[in-house]
Amino acid sequence: MFITITLNPAIDTMIFVDKLDNQKHANVIKKQKVAGGKGINISKVLKQLNEKTFATGFLGGTNGKFISKELSKLHIDHQFINIEGNTRENIKIFDQFSNESFDINDQGPSCDMNHFNELIILLKSLIKPKDVVIISGSAPIDFDADIYKILIKEIKHLADKIILDTSKAWFKEGLTATPDLIKPNLEELKEYANQQLDDEPTIIKEALKICDTGVSEVLVSLGKIGSLYVSKKHIYKISVPDIKVYHTVGAGDALLAGFVSNVKKHDLEFALKRATAISLAYIAHRDDIEVLHNLITIQDMKA
Repeated sequence: MFITITLNPAIDTMIFVDKLDNQKHANVIKKQKVAGGKGINISKVLKQLNEKTFATGFLGGTNGKFISKELSKLHIDHQFINIEGNTRENIKIFDQFSNESFDINDQGPSCDMNHFNELIILLKSLIKPKDVVIISGSAPIDFDADIYKILIKEIKHLADKIILDTSKAWFKEGLTATPDLIKPNLEELKEYANQQLDDEPTIIKEALKICDTGVSEVLVSLGKIGSLYVSKKHIYKISVPDIKVYHTVGAGDALLAGFVSNVKKHDLEFALKRATAISLAYIAHRDDIEVLHNLITIQDMKA
């Protein structure tokens, strides 16, 4: 089973407009609210891939109830620790003319260590030796930067694999607990390395430095360019075709979900290509995954 942990979920209110310009107004084409947060996004994609998944974390207030109902509609098993505050709402604005997006993200409600300890108890009752645990996204504002480090240390011995996908100080501190796989995007990796990482060799070098600390796999998402996969055994560059996309929200989450779903069933190269195809299909609103798969190229950078 794939267990996703989202400590700071959100309702994602997605607003599609015709064009944002300096006239200070825009026409709304479509508006929708969905259950969001990186771990929840991953569970939604895993469910679509017919994987067994369980979502957990913190929820509160009317927004929390909305997210729980949405997960129930999608038949995603879930149990969240209830908190007093109202789960946050993020605004995502998509400019259809420029194909650009703008995010307005709330910090989220307060949460204390009593709630965190409740979550640890729940996780210890849930996790089985063959389970993969995916920890994703930001943490509540009251928690220290080492919260993911603490979380990983508490549950690492229980699961088959621990995956961390976060940013900023949470990422830096979480790495010290040596998760098995991490999935930073390029900006997150730059911030961690405190350098520009302007080309593939420097990105790979930094990823290998992380592998030297005990992390087994590093999957770096590079946006429109594709991604890089780095481990001590393999280095792959995955390149993507230029296709029309409707939004980029959840692209990295779909990539990670596609990878963990496929890597146990197929060889590594296939899993990376299929994960990329799933991510492209997700943001392009397409269902021809096989077609997209065949448009993706993968290069062995160690060859």
